[in-house]
Amino acid sequence: MPMIFAIAIRHAITIVFGRTAQATVRCSREAAGARARKLAVRLLLAVFCLTGTFAASANAAGSTDAGDSFAAGRPDRESSTASEGELSLEGRPLGEGEIVPLDGEWEFHWMKLLTPEQLAEGTDGDASAYIRVPAFWADQPAAGTGTGHATYRLKVRMSEEQAGHAYGLYLPYGMESAYEVWINGEFAASAGKLGVSRAGMEGQYRPQVTYFEGREENEIVIRLSNYVQRTAGIWDSIRLGRAEDVSAFWNRRTASELFVAGGIVMMGLYHLGLYALRRKDRAPLYFGAFCLLFGLRSLLLGENYMGESFPNLGFETYKKMDYLGQYIGPALFILYVQALFPKDIHKFMVRALVVFDLLLGLTVLLTPAWVFAHTLPASHVSLAIYAPYLIYVFVRAAVRRREGALLCCILFAVMALTIVNDLLYYNNVIVTFDMAKFGLFLFVFAQAFLLSIKFSKAFRSVEELSERQSRWSHELEATVEDRTRDLSAALTDLRGAQKQLVEAEKMAALGGLVAGIAHEINTPVGIGVTAASHLRDKTRELRSGFEEGRMKRSELSAYLSMADESAEIVSANLSRAAELIRGFKQVAADQSSEERRTFNVKAYVREVLVSLGPQLKRTRIRTRLDGDDDLELNGYPGALSQIVTNLVVNSVTHAFGEGEEGNIFIDARRQGNGVRLVYRDDGRGMAPEVSAKIFDPFFTTNRSGGGTGLGMHIVFNLVTQSLGGSIVCDSGPGQGTTFDIYLPSGEKQA
Repeated sequence: MPMIFAIAIRHAITIVFGRTAQATVRCSREAAGARARKLAVRLLLAVFCLTGTFAASANAAGSTDAGDSFAAGRPDRESSTASEGELSLEGRPLGEGEIVPLDGEWEFHWMKLLTPEQLAEGTDGDASAYIRVPAFWADQPAAGTGTGHATYRLKVRMSEEQAGHAYGLYLPYGMESAYEVWINGEFAASAGKLGVSRAGMEGQYRPQVTYFEGREENEIVIRLSNYVQRTAGIWDSIRLGRAEDVSAFWNRRTASELFVAGGIVMMGLYHLGLYALRRKDRAPLYFGAFCLLFGLRSLLLGENYMGESFPNLGFETYKKMDYLGQYIGPALFILYVQALFPKDIHKFMVRALVVFDLLLGLTVLLTPAWVFAHTLPASHVSLAIYAPYLIYVFVRAAVRRREGALLCCILFAVMALTIVNDLLYYNNVIVTFDMAKFGLFLFVFAQAFLLSIKFSKAFRSVEELSERQSRWSHELEATVEDRTRDLSAALTDLRGAQKQLVEAEKMAALGGLVAGIAHEINTPVGIGVTAASHLRDKTRELRSGFEEGRMKRSELSAYLSMADESAEIVSANLSRAAELIRGFKQVAADQSSEERRTFNVKAYVREVLVSLGPQLKRTRIRTRLDGDDDLELNGYPGALSQIVTNLVVNSVTHAFGEGEEGNIFIDARRQGNGVRLVYRDDGRGMAPEVSAKIFDPFFTTNRSGGGTGLGMHIVFNLVTQSLGGSIVCDSGPGQGTTFDIYLPSGEKQA
């Protein structure tokens, strides 16, 4: 049989992979899908061939102790099984390390929990029934249902030489769901709590070894009950051997399972750590969660190390953990495959399995074990559908030459075989042992190998990129130096041009101021000239009359009155002209000078408004100045003059229409160590998109009217740079415009 199994494996591998490399080279892009389907079919046939051969081999071993020989690492020496409740071990080399599975026909008493004493007294004349072990009792005529209670008995005969030694009896995981073991009339071991109803019993999985002194005729009585789940009975082999051999056997099984589970858990944590460092790739997340879940679940099976570590773990909790791991694991695995090969797997298949498994998991959480245990066949059907589909996905990815796809395909096929073995084993179809953890262990380490290859390629790529980057950096540095020189020259020219534009704007404002002042001075000076000319003419007439002796007293009196009135007119108009000239002189000097000095803010703003009087006089706009009369600021008055001038000109130009009445309010107050100047008009206001760009250079809404777009930009620079303050604009359509300016007061310099 092993030779047939080996030939089948070699033939299957030849069918699948014998010509894959050549076919991959020859296939074109258009035929890639068809080639993938053909290879997937071949691989599926190979898997089914291997599975059938493996199952046939395992079933053939079921009538012998081949399963035990395989697990214990010793060849089969002699075949023996129990018959009609009796098993003879005479002639078996029990003292040479052999462990015998107590398989075969056991005496069986259905719906009775009998003690050894009751069995010795007889069973009320009932004929003894027999049941095959290992097997579920629901599959045999002696019981016929999964729930119930029963008593097993087996008589084991030993030779005189074999008797008198210490023996061990290995009680496996597969004894569902609560039991008591009696050996030679004495209580030996138990798991859970026996009962004749669901309310009266409590299940427990507890693999263990119990020891006894061998006799020539030994009686093993097992009382077992199950009312809490779907399957029941002794479905795994009970093993007997010398005490030291059974202990060594149990320790080897426990150590191997802990090694595999620990390795899987560590690899799961490793992949989760990789995802924590690089969250862009979700493949490590799904694979790490799958490994962690599968590794922890494996501690619930086999030797049930989890149950030994947490003896108070309830049966319901235990079964929920077991089934959740069994249902959520496939969903995580298919998500991992999707993350690996997103272009080769159909999203509908992924969503369908994930939703199906989540529904099964929800059923497990919301129902008791005796209910959700019946969902297991549905999970097996989904696995039977998705395992071939995943093999097809791997083959398709391999045909398309995805990195690592071929190795994943081979190892997944191996892992699928071990999972099929477990499904058959736990459903008592074949007699082997729990293999899925070993298949996954191999698959996990293969993934780690693929990951190391990816990292190696990544490091190689990094080294190549570093070399290229170093070379490009030198070239880039030279290019940047050339570009920097060109940009520096262009920036210098641009700053010069900008400075010229700003100066031109200032001169234009100053020119407008001069024109306005000249027009304003013309009136008082003209009146003064007229009054002086009139006085001169009257003086000449009076002198002529005096010289000719014609001057009368009344004429002299009229002349003196006229002279006094003319002097008053000349004096008043010359004073007005002097005031205008003085304000213009101060403002013009401040605008053309960058001298820092301390000045009265309100008085200075008033002088600026006086100098702007000619421009405002031609409009219907009124100005109002409020604030602290003794408010002083150490700064650049020319900058403040330019700020107020530009704000007023901006309001006159943009805030009000021609001939429209309006008001401009200026308020200067002390705030902290500085001055808060609030400028406000009640004009038409601005839209949000306009007010957002009001301080941008060359931005204007009156380009056709001669606007340069520099006025408010100059205001912003003067406030923030020259005076070191801040300015905020608040405006809305029909709500006017407000400029909130804060100017810190600097120290007076000598």
